[in-house]
Amino acid sequence: MYEEENRQPEFLKRPKTNPFRTPDHYFDSLEDRIMGGIEHAGKTKSPSARIIQLLKPALGLAASFTLVYLLVQYPINQFFPKNTNQSVVSAATTLYLNDDSTLNFSFIDENSLVNAIFSDEATNIPEINQDEMLAYLSSGMNDLEIYSEIQN
Repeated sequence: MYEEENRQPEFLKRPKTNPFRTPDHYFDSLEDRIMGGIEHAGKTKSPSARIIQLLKPALGLAASFTLVYLLVQYPINQFFPKNTNQSVVSAATTLYLNDDSTLNFSFIDENSLVNAIFSDEATNIPEINQDEMLAYLSSGMNDLEIYSEIQN
């Protein structure tokens, strides 16, 4: 135990001289190499190299967007043929456009609309029952489902 405490670490046994040194004649040609590097960097690149350097990221983005589009679009077209998608959308828009509760401002006279907006008369707003409002908010139904519930 006593011997362990008195042992010197290995790094203290090494000589105190610097083990690193520069290669022979390194500083003789250092200035020439630095000036050569500056001259090489100062040379202008050809215009075609600049154009390629500028277009490379844009082309990469375009290629990646195209790849993602194709990877998403192909399965969608395979699983959902175009005829069924269009028929569902057209049926929903027809139902919405034929709805009686849809406002059509083309039949309203411009003067009567302006008079209604700027009139001092208070409109008759029905009183809202809090329980009904809470039931509506918690139901999570969309407009079409609410409309069909009202009609039934």
